[in-house]
Order: sequence, then C-alpha cells, then structure tokens
Amino acid sequence: MNLTKEYCCCRNVPDNLLDNLLFLCKKPLVIHVVTSLDFGGVERHMEIIGHTLAHAQFRVLFVAIGHGGAAEERLREAGAHVICLGKKPKILSLGALYALLKLFWREKPVVVHTHGAEANLHGLLAARVTRIPVRIGEEIGIPDHSKRTQCVFRYVYNTAHRVIGISQAVTDWLVENGEVSHKKAVRIFNPVQLPALQVRKIQKNNIFRVGFVGRLEPIKNPKILLEVLKILLSKNVPAELWLIGDGTERAAIESRVYELELQEQVHLFGYQNNPSSFLCRCDVYVQPSLSEGFGLAVVEAMGCGLPVIATATGGVPEIVQDGVTGWIVKKPDAISLAEALLKAWRLGSDRLFEIGKKARQSVENRFDPIAYLEQLENLYIDLRKAG
Repeated sequence: MNLTKEYCCCRNVPDNLLDNLLFLCKKPLVIHVVTSLDFGGVERHMEIIGHTLAHAQFRVLFVAIGHGGAAEERLREAGAHVICLGKKPKILSLGALYALLKLFWREKPVVVHTHGAEANLHGLLAARVTRIPVRIGEEIGIPDHSKRTQCVFRYVYNTAHRVIGISQAVTDWLVENGEVSHKKAVRIFNPVQLPALQVRKIQKNNIFRVGFVGRLEPIKNPKILLEVLKILLSKNVPAELWLIGDGTERAAIESRVYELELQEQVHLFGYQNNPSSFLCRCDVYVQPSLSEGFGLAVVEAMGCGLPVIATATGGVPEIVQDGVTGWIVKKPDAISLAEALLKAWRLGSDRLFEIGKKARQSVENRFDPIAYLEQLENLYIDLRKAG
C-alpha cells in the first residue's frame, strides 16, 4: 500500500514509518468509500468497522470524497488508515472522480466498497474504469429518485458485482424500482456496537423524559417533537425532551422552543460521543424520521434498555416489534407520535422498564460487529473466487 504525501493526511506519523508498517502487512486491500467522515449513520458504520480490524482478513483504507471530522479522528485513534480527498461530492463531480481514479490506480485494491449515493456514483464508476476485481455498492436509505436519476443509478449499479441494502426494506426498494437486479441485490444489516448495559436512573421527580439521538436535519424530523411535547404538556404529562445531536435544523428548533415557551422542558445537548450516557436517564426513545434506511440510533437506544417509539419507515419495523419492544407509528405527525407517547406514559415506569429489557434482549448479538465482518468478508472472498 503506497500512501504518498499527496494522499496521506495522517497527523503526527512520519510518512516513512507509516509506509513501512503498511508494507509489512501482505493482506489484500479493501477501500471503503464514503461521502464524508464527520458525524452521521454512515460515519458511525465506518467507525464500527474500524474497531474490528484486528479480526479482519483484509487491510482496510477508509476514503472520504469530501471532508473529515469527528469520525475521521476516531478512526485514526483506533489505528485505522484514512484519506480525505477534500473534493465536492456533488453529483457529478469530475474532480472527485479523477481523485478516486488516481487513488485506485496507485493503491490497487482488490475490493472497492462504496456507501451512499455520492460515494456509489463516483466510487463505482472509478472502480469500473480501473478494473477493480470486486466492486460493491451499498444503499443506505430509500431514496426519492426521479425517473432520470433511477436510470443513472441503474447504470452505475450495473457496474457493481453486488449492491447491499442495509435493511430488507431498502433491498426490496432497489429491486422493485429496477435500479438493481435481483441477482445482484443482497441484504446485510449494519453492525451495531451496543453500549454497555447501564443501570437505568429512575427519576425521583416523576418526569417523563423522552430522548432522541440523531442529526438535526429535516429527514430526521426532529422539529416535530416540539409539537409533540406541547401536546403532552397540555394533557398534564410532566414531560421533558432531550435532543442529542446537531445539524442544520438546530437554529430553527431553538427558535421554535422560545415560540412555544418550552425552554424549561427542552434540552439540546448537541453532538455527543457517548449518547448512551444520556439515554440511560430517559424513559423512552422516539424516532420521528420521514425516511430511515436502517435505524442505527434505534438499535443503540434499545441496547440502552429503552422502549422505542418510531415511525414505520425503512428498516425500523424490522427492528422494533410493535407492542413488545416498543411501538410503531404509521404517520410521522405530532398527533400520532403524541398518542403513542401518552400510551407509554400511562403504563408507568415499571412496565416501561420491562419493555426496555425486552428491547435490549431483542438486539443483543443480532447486529454483532464481528459477525458482520465475517459476513462481509465472506462476500468479498466469494466474489474474488467467482471473478
């Protein structure tokens, strides 16, 4: 692996030492291509892969088309090798495509595995031109593609040997909409590193604390939770809302908090490296997303022993068993979400605790990172043999 100064942006590591260490390792190379390495579901996915490398049969290089950030730093801390190309990942970016072509020609990976729309488009095309032996795309959500865009991605995915859907819902969408052939489509759930089980902290003041973790972006629909909270308070539910995350909606949320006079009941904690330390102090978790490919935050909340109330989108109904480990809400509107939360509150803390225990049990070992790594590497190996 020849990471030159042109590409290598590892900090505080001499170039010659890094090259020597990498050349000592004769394992074949896999390159994971993502849009960015700051924070979000894909970034968290890469971090989890980065922490499994001691068990890997392949060398791994993480490549961000755009910028780095929080995930980049944590990958480096875990000893992973990272390149941030600093290109605009818009569709179609000739600069991004050219940078990936140069990188693939130089590093000669045996596998290129791309994650998400921009990474799939640029990464798979560059991998096809450079004749990478195994080319894998991965769709991370259920996109709202126009007919023209569907045609573009049908061509792009045709250059891949396999296209992974991170839930059955995503995989079915790819096939049913004709972007991926049935033979190429495969479902592999995302890996999830569950937090260590912590003792739930019972609230002495009888506050019903509702938690949310995620990007504060329109697709995640966090702003609706302020309207939900207002409904709960109008029904004399002593509720609080804890929002853990950051994004473009934060300013609008803060403004709406003041409009609704919810300053005492809404707490915005921003991005947190360890959201489980906050969730263990909540009574229930809510996910009001308009679209959700998998539901990583849902699994992590269940891993904290929390019942989950989530909208019926993407892979979430594959994770939450309605009425057993939480509740599935059909519509992402304030009234529907408030009704589900009101039902949960009326059950009482003891019953919610029991539902939370079932939630934890339902996800334990199901999304184990080492099992995921084995499944992924078996796919790589089988495709190399077939090629």
